[in-house]
Amino acid sequence: MDSNCPVQQPGSDTLSQRSRFSRNWSTPFSKSATSSKESLGLGPDIKEKCQREAAYLFKLEQSFKNAVTDLKTHILRPLVKTETSDQKNRPQLKEALLVLEESLEALCNESEEHCLHLQDTLDALTQKELYLLKNTQQLKGVYIWYFTAFTNYVVLCGFEHIAKQTSDYWKKNKKIVKGFRLDLSSNTSLSVSLYRVFHEPIRLQVQKYIDVLRKLSWCLKKNPETKPITDALATFIDLDKWIRQSLDVATLTKTLWNSLGSKLTELLFLPERRLREDSKNIPLSSPDGRFLLFDDCLAMIQGSESSIYKLDTLWVETLDNICLERNQLKVIVPEEEFIFTMEDSQDKMVWFWKLKQAIRQHLDGKLDFPLWGEEGFEDSCCVPACRFAAYTFINNPRFKDAVYEGDWYQGKPQGSFGVYVTPAGPEIFDCYKCHWKSGKMHGYGICEYGIGMTYKGYFQDNQRHGFGILHSSQLEKLPFKYFGHWENDKKSGYGVLDDLDREERYLGTWLEDCKHGNGVVITQSGLCYEGNFQCNKITGPGTILSEDDSAYEGEFTEELVLTGKGKLTFSNGYVIEGLFSNKWGSGLKTNGTFCKPTEELNPLITSKMQLGSHIIPAKDRWQGIYDQFMDFLNSGSDETSVESFLGFYSKKREKQKSLKSMAITKKVEIAMEHSAEDTLDFLTCNRPNGATSEKPASNQCILAKGQQLKEYLSKAFASSHHPLGKLLQTLILVFQDTFSGICMHKRLLSMAQQEVVSHAKKLFELASYFLPKSLELGDSPTEAAIRDNLNAYTVTLPLVLPRFYPDLFMLYMLYHEVEDSMYWKGILYLELLSDTKLLEFLEVQKDLWPLQDIHLTNKQRISVVKDVCFTSAILCFQKISTTADPQDKLDTLMKTYLEIESTVTRVLKREYNLSMDDLLPLLVYVVSRARILHLGAELHLIRDMMDPSTEGGMNDFLLTALDSCYQHIQKDELRSRSLPK
Repeated sequence: MDSNCPVQQPGSDTLSQRSRFSRNWSTPFSKSATSSKESLGLGPDIKEKCQREAAYLFKLEQSFKNAVTDLKTHILRPLVKTETSDQKNRPQLKEALLVLEESLEALCNESEEHCLHLQDTLDALTQKELYLLKNTQQLKGVYIWYFTAFTNYVVLCGFEHIAKQTSDYWKKNKKIVKGFRLDLSSNTSLSVSLYRVFHEPIRLQVQKYIDVLRKLSWCLKKNPETKPITDALATFIDLDKWIRQSLDVATLTKTLWNSLGSKLTELLFLPERRLREDSKNIPLSSPDGRFLLFDDCLAMIQGSESSIYKLDTLWVETLDNICLERNQLKVIVPEEEFIFTMEDSQDKMVWFWKLKQAIRQHLDGKLDFPLWGEEGFEDSCCVPACRFAAYTFINNPRFKDAVYEGDWYQGKPQGSFGVYVTPAGPEIFDCYKCHWKSGKMHGYGICEYGIGMTYKGYFQDNQRHGFGILHSSQLEKLPFKYFGHWENDKKSGYGVLDDLDREERYLGTWLEDCKHGNGVVITQSGLCYEGNFQCNKITGPGTILSEDDSAYEGEFTEELVLTGKGKLTFSNGYVIEGLFSNKWGSGLKTNGTFCKPTEELNPLITSKMQLGSHIIPAKDRWQGIYDQFMDFLNSGSDETSVESFLGFYSKKREKQKSLKSMAITKKVEIAMEHSAEDTLDFLTCNRPNGATSEKPASNQCILAKGQQLKEYLSKAFASSHHPLGKLLQTLILVFQDTFSGICMHKRLLSMAQQEVVSHAKKLFELASYFLPKSLELGDSPTEAAIRDNLNAYTVTLPLVLPRFYPDLFMLYMLYHEVEDSMYWKGILYLELLSDTKLLEFLEVQKDLWPLQDIHLTNKQRISVVKDVCFTSAILCFQKISTTADPQDKLDTLMKTYLEIESTVTRVLKREYNLSMDDLLPLLVYVVSRARILHLGAELHLIRDMMDPSTEGGMNDFLLTALDSCYQHIQKDELRSRSLPK
């Protein structure tokens, strides 16, 4: 065995070991190199020299092909035939020999391809067309495959085994093996002969390739196109080093397996596993036992037992800063740490280097065997501290048999992605897909519990903390869904619970997993109640609103048993006030006063009562969501915090994971959102470049700046990869779960409206963290004016309201269901009239009728024509229901007014300003013909969501006029009047 091998030889002393690590690797071809230099007088014609070397290489390759073919035919096939026919052999031996046969066949085919290529191109060959240069990596791959298969068979003691099986065969067929020089004197000598026969000619061929490439490199040393030759030469030199060391390491590993007991060998043995160092060769003091460093793990042996620590979850560091007088290393693995103490600093450095090299090469997935003291040694010791790996916990009783796959740092889960599967019972697993910090769940995560529940939200120190959603499977006996805030793994703060078993929804505050504080309960049947809860029980006075619009204000229990003083108001206005003692819906038991409604009392007052006035204000309800966002901003918005907040991981991590190819269990499925971008782009506002010569007016500047800001935020809100977009998605999800579904109720309209406005205001404040410098406002008078005109109502509300609009507007529709129904009856009644009859019916002055717009056909009377008067105003007003922006709705109303006034001006042929008396009947005409289905809901939404700074003036005038039209159309008196003939 080569004395220059960097791997410890069994039985050699420690001093020779150290000397090997301090020497550079000497080239094994000094003689060949010398002979090459002596034969450099090849003449000036470079092409002729290339062809001469190619001819030599052709003869070389033909000879090698014949030798490999003979080896395959006369030696390997009889071995394979004997091995496969023996039913008692170990399956590993048979499989390893078949792989060796397959790799030798590939080597033979590659050699034949090499010969054919040289034969076809021999006459016109240039150095660029050499097969060695064109297919360097392909050749390297075939040789690596062969020697990997060969050394695996060596480690299995395959040649010793097969020599016993076939010795009689070789003795009977001496003529066949005559050319291979097999020593048949004993089984041992036969196994050694087979070992030599299967590797020496193949390795010698690599060395001959090196000789040829060296000659070519020297001949063309002044040629600028020599780089392919030098690259190929370096590749084959590295390959030869790799082959040499692979053979040596395989022999050492085989010796180790033969020296260990059968039980330890059974526990540790893998055909592809190779020994890198043994604490018996370079001693270290550790109370834990003997340590064996392999190329994929560190094994600790204690008696007949062993523990295996994979290198992808092993870290090593020196303890020089802690103890200068002792030569110690610290090895960190999940759940454990070891302290190694060596006799001197050189032993420590050897162990330190070998551990780091083994870790690095295992993580890289290749064995390049860098040598101690060679150039680039410092770079080869760089081992990533952060890694992606899988590990099964074994020591911690809480997490025993739990599997974690994800990012690691210094022996602990750490990073923006990790999957953790832990047994929760027979065939039951809890699956955590989270972000981790110092070994604990921290940040966004998804947990699928084996009992059928799923949690999506934020963690802190392994506990649910912050905003999160917990829901059960629909197949559970008691299905539920909670979305809200958590503290220390318990519901705390504001949250919403859907109890599908009781068919009710609770909106309010929590403490220690209990309803605690002011809250609202909505039942699927339509019954609602509000009050103060203490430990899941309602206490003190509250309010009950029934599905028939009756209202009770007083004391009652969570089972709706009325107790004590209260006031019951019926939907028709009758009131009972006194002492109550019955369960709601089970008859009336009271001792009190009965009152009839007064003329001033509106019977609809109970139908309009809203809930939630006593619970936590809208701006504080979802503070946990905004707290997570602020934590993200305060962290500096680095990649880890971005992924932790946004709840997805980048392609870079997916690529890193795929390279490791670690599948821990079929039960683990990655459920994180996948980013469609390699890097997050926090968007910039794109607008035309180019300065204008004239300074824009203040109003134009305000409009331009506001438009640019809206364009920027529109892109941000629309992107799930932008923090603002992700935040808005979460808010929309929470809003939908709170106010839609089977427990959607008109009593929650006020709460919903307040939340939307609150979200718009907070988003406007947070948007300032992401604005480009071009949109930042200074202190100049113009910019101050711009700042005053840009607020949540003018910037963010128009952008976010369309996302909330479907569910929000449904609440407005439910709230105005009765009035809109009456209004629609009036619309259908007025629909029966022609244009002129409707104008007459509404008492519009005849001089304001646009009769010139009515074009009659033959035999058509003017009294039957419909939908031709004030057409432009009608078409304009119909757009009021096509937008969610309240300002756009107001602008539509203003345009409708201007269209009416324009038509009247055209009819009168002079400027005419409509008074309220003239406007109302004309507006009723336009509204009736526009046929807006839910006009009451539209009006209410405009008043609730419009910018307070625009109240009063013309806006208030037009809204008042439209509301008067709406009320007028609802009146029964309108339908009781006789229609004009």
